[in-house]
Amino acid sequence: MATFDIILLTDTATVESPKWSRGYGAHRIASHLRSHGYTVLVIDFSSALTFDLWNNICNNAIGDNTVMVGFSTTWWPYRTPFSDKKDFRKSNIEWMSLKGSNPLIDNDSLIYNAVMGTIQPWIDVVKNKNNKIKIVVGGPKIDFYLDFPADYFINGLGENQIIDLLTDKKRIWPPVLEHDINSSARDWGWTTSSTNYTKFDMIKSHEILNLEIARGCKFNCAFCSFPLIGQKDTARYYKTEETLYEEMLRNYELWGITQYNIADDTFNDDTEKIEMMIRIVNRLPFKPKFFAYIRVDVVATHPEQIKLLKEMGLVNCYIGIESFHPTASRFGGKGMSENRRKQTLAAMSKEWGHSVAVDVGYIIGLPGEDESFLRDQVEWFMSDECPTNHNITFIALVINPRWSLKYVALSRIDNNPEAFGYTIPNRDKPNFWIKDDGTDILSYERASELADELNALMYTRKKVLNTNNKAIEEIDPVVDYFQPLIEMLKND
Repeated sequence: MATFDIILLTDTATVESPKWSRGYGAHRIASHLRSHGYTVLVIDFSSALTFDLWNNICNNAIGDNTVMVGFSTTWWPYRTPFSDKKDFRKSNIEWMSLKGSNPLIDNDSLIYNAVMGTIQPWIDVVKNKNNKIKIVVGGPKIDFYLDFPADYFINGLGENQIIDLLTDKKRIWPPVLEHDINSSARDWGWTTSSTNYTKFDMIKSHEILNLEIARGCKFNCAFCSFPLIGQKDTARYYKTEETLYEEMLRNYELWGITQYNIADDTFNDDTEKIEMMIRIVNRLPFKPKFFAYIRVDVVATHPEQIKLLKEMGLVNCYIGIESFHPTASRFGGKGMSENRRKQTLAAMSKEWGHSVAVDVGYIIGLPGEDESFLRDQVEWFMSDECPTNHNITFIALVINPRWSLKYVALSRIDNNPEAFGYTIPNRDKPNFWIKDDGTDILSYERASELADELNALMYTRKKVLNTNNKAIEEIDPVVDYFQPLIEMLKND
């Protein structure tokens, strides 16, 4: 029977094909821990984990050597901690309903008990096996789970923090670790680090794995809350070509992986990065397919990227348009003219055809854009002029004022909404902003209503999707993952 020094629990980012991928953070931390000599078990699909399965896993994976059990909040729903109501946004975990499970109603699931604040029996199972084990909670939503019965919470990117916590026995650590929230220092080996998987992960060849090429972004958009934005020293946050080649080759040889979701904040911030990926692809014994976030204004400035992205193997990308309105666009840090960006979208569609599916995000509620201008854009999106393989999602502007969240990384708007013309009138509803900028979209409620209406309209729009990117077959995590995992733990 195999027991592990550390057990980490995570979930899937989405179960919608063709973009399904496993939660990345726990596997990244697990790989880093293994490079320091620890044995680590990562448990995926934790929203479908029942108490009986958890007890069974702990009986077979926890031993005297186990020092930590960690929970990732990344794909847990937003909710109100320390509240009798345990309010949470149900829409944020509706996608978690996997075959054979529904965490919204299944009071025997991990995610249900985490949300409702009734997780203590799950922790007791761990402590009863080994009371020296530390319970650690990480991920970007720790603010929403500070009532979780954990020994420590880790804020930010965790490579340095987790190693320091485990090795520095003399230091008295506070409950929330913030000593190195960016974990971007080159001296710990970021540029040559890679993420590895083990037989216990049961990786299938049709999956899409995550790949970090760069950690950080050159840009500094006002509404962006990613922690490493505004970076200019690209040599500091790009991984080496050989490191990326070896990781992709290893995943192909071990698991047959040919598809990757590039996790970079902005993949095309530098053409040199795309050219490096083409060199890697040309060395590999297979033709990878990639999913990535890109900026259309960068493509407009560097039109050579259109062909290079296709040559690299891009099959799906997400573009944050944010707005076509000149005032709103400048506010969002994307001030290129409406016409130039639309022309670039058309050029991309002409070159790519249906070989690359394009998802577009549009924010409602930015300063200066009124409903009339917004509906003009909707009319364009619905027309034949709009590239047919573009899929548009409207999103109400979300503001998380600093006084409502203590640890989560926040944007410049979050830190000072008043400076950008927004007011939060009710401290019990921190996301419900209002503004008075002469438009007719003056509240979060109105922006949300419009987003719901327009997304329903977009759903009726004829779409041409890239259907050649099979990500994962429908799975039952109990039958296809947990039961085989338990048998493997028993027999290893």
